[in-house]
Amino acid sequence: MNTSRPNVSPEPRSRRRRAPWLAGVFAVTLSVAMVTAPAALAADGPFDINGVVPDAGTAELADVFGSVKELGPLNSSSTKIGVIHADAVPTLGMTNPNAQVDLRRAWLDTARDAGTNHDWLYFAWERDNNTGSGFIAYEFMQNAAPASCAYETATEAQLTANCNPWANRKAGDFMILWDQQGNSLDLYLRTWSGTAPNLTLGAPTLLNAAVSQAAYSADGFRGEAAVDLTATIFGGSSQCLAFANTIPSTVTGNSDTADYKDTILRTAPPISNCESTTVTTPKTAAGADVPAGGLSIGTGVVGVKDSAVVSLTGGTATPAGSVAFFLCKLDSPALCTADGTSVGSTNLTGAAYPVTVVSPTAYVTSAGRYCWRAVFSGDSANGIPSSSDSSATECFTVNPVTPSLATTAGDDVFLGAAVTDSASLGGTATQPANPIINLTGTGGAAAGGTITIKLYGPNNCTTLAYTSPTVAVSGNGVYNTPAPQFVPGAAGTYHWVAVYSGSSPNTNGTTHNAACGDSNEDVVVQTVASSLRSAQTWVPNDAVTVTAPAGGALAGTVSFDLYATSDCSGSAIYSTTAAVAGASPQVVSTSNTTAQSASGSFSWKVSYDSTNPGQRDIPASCHETSALTIANGGLISSP
Repeated sequence: MNTSRPNVSPEPRSRRRRAPWLAGVFAVTLSVAMVTAPAALAADGPFDINGVVPDAGTAELADVFGSVKELGPLNSSSTKIGVIHADAVPTLGMTNPNAQVDLRRAWLDTARDAGTNHDWLYFAWERDNNTGSGFIAYEFMQNAAPASCAYETATEAQLTANCNPWANRKAGDFMILWDQQGNSLDLYLRTWSGTAPNLTLGAPTLLNAAVSQAAYSADGFRGEAAVDLTATIFGGSSQCLAFANTIPSTVTGNSDTADYKDTILRTAPPISNCESTTVTTPKTAAGADVPAGGLSIGTGVVGVKDSAVVSLTGGTATPAGSVAFFLCKLDSPALCTADGTSVGSTNLTGAAYPVTVVSPTAYVTSAGRYCWRAVFSGDSANGIPSSSDSSATECFTVNPVTPSLATTAGDDVFLGAAVTDSASLGGTATQPANPIINLTGTGGAAAGGTITIKLYGPNNCTTLAYTSPTVAVSGNGVYNTPAPQFVPGAAGTYHWVAVYSGSSPNTNGTTHNAACGDSNEDVVVQTVASSLRSAQTWVPNDAVTVTAPAGGALAGTVSFDLYATSDCSGSAIYSTTAAVAGASPQVVSTSNTTAQSASGSFSWKVSYDSTNPGQRDIPASCHETSALTIANGGLISSP
């Protein structure tokens, strides 16, 4: 929880809690321990007014000192204590106060007395000289200093020309003066009334020992005091009051016409009798607390909200103002202390504090760590300071999704055919949008990444037989093994495994069937059984040798006729002629190619027609016979 920087802290003197807005803005640079001077035996509430200056944890306002010129009010009739707020610029000029009235630094703090619940003011000072007399003055104004008085950023010339630090005085502003003549411990309160710029400075009221205490340091260079604000300024009222502009100074006296001698012009923390706190809790879009383990990115867009409880301590007021919400995406341990995406603001409503307000819905589109910041504007009209929460409890995690990946193997095949697989991807989340956080619920592109399909086997899950080219993914869908398809070289059982790379940061990678245990991912490459049936065939041919002992060279034609009978009866199933030429003897033969596949008798009729007159013809005769028996075997098959 990160609270506002309150001005009060309800703890006893021995362990009071300093206002964190003071301790955080200004560093205490000096802490001394010495024999203290006698202190007024009076009330100091939660502070230790003992001359050991400053109290620990107070905020320091440094000032230049010595022989150095510094900005301060010009000396004129219009820059007296009572009327300086109406002075026309230039109000400031370069001055060099003498050491007796030259402040080196001042300190401020506020705390609450646990016994009385009264709010107390602590202020302290250090001078450049420990002798002399005069007044230490602390002025508290409800309105902030004019914008032209930006002490930390403006130049001396700009401040001189444009800044009147008292210009925003109003009724109810007050001044505490410490009359130091003769080492006095008297504290006086003066309050402005009327309507600006016609303000009246009230008469000095001596603060008694019941509501104040003051003390000098032993060396006289420093002093400290405590004042009961509830009793002296707030009048015991529970109404919230705040004072945004504090000016420590030395002045020449306690009258309206006293002059300022030295002023510490710095942006001091405001003081108030009220403290606001803002405590926030991350919520889902439906208003439930974000689980300790975080939210899922879902389909790529998840709505979130922030719930802020604004509380008020130290006063009463009708809730007003608004809470602005910001959301950051950060790595641990960073917090959303600045910047971030503005998610909008929600006004406070209701009759009394505490008030719960809920942010508009913000949509995150990327997995990771997110932190909220809630800033309560405060209610300046009622003197309620702002507060914020950007603590670690404002952070939550959005987790990526792990998609589903199912695969379906293609049909079993015979060896020599291609095998296929199909991967079905589901449950992915879209990619981050630009910007990652938006107020419309706009998502990014579909999940990317790749799917790779692998084949292991045969008959084991260790031999990688095939890895497919990567298949680009665009969201949920079915993705098949790409062409060309794989043709196994051996029979057996193979196992498909699909691997999805994921699409960071919203979608995790995943693998299906890595252990080859999904039988639906098995594909069997088979061999087919073989069988044979024999069938004999016979191709009959014939050859004839022709001779003639005299008469010259042979010349003529031999005729062949084949019959599927034993006596050359019936029609010839094959007929051919062959020319005879040359010296005796000559061999001629047939060139039959028609096979015979059945058992039976065959006969050849042959003749010779001589064209040589000196050699006689040979008439046709059934000259040759043959018989064929064919016995074929039955069907036989492979094991």
